[in-house]
Amino acid sequence: MLEKSPLDPHPISLYSVNLAGGEDCQKPLHFYQSILGGKVLKESFGHAELELDLGLRIVFSKETEHCPVRGGTLTLSPKEENQKQVLLSKLKHIQSVDAKGYSLHEDPWGNWIWIYVDNT
Repeated sequence: MLEKSPLDPHPISLYSVNLAGGEDCQKPLHFYQSILGGKVLKESFGHAELELDLGLRIVFSKETEHCPVRGGTLTLSPKEENQKQVLLSKLKHIQSVDAKGYSLHEDPWGNWIWIYVDNT
């Protein structure tokens, strides 16, 4: 079980819920926006992001060589390096996309989890 930091009650945040976007990610983006509302953050053929009023981000991705896609994937964003290391120790590494700050992992049940470190 992950230990909570005494300084921060939420050391790891849910960055996004990820869904497969098919061949054109704009289509599911607008489909879900018509149902859920929200604000379009990014929109392109291969990648789209919708932010719901509650702050939850839904990311739609087209599968490519550098971006394997599996619907229902989570992206987690640890706020501190030690929290990242604790999280990574519990997951199986699948691949890294270092230039983008992402790495892909699998939990013990086969669910995919992207770890994203925002270096901006």
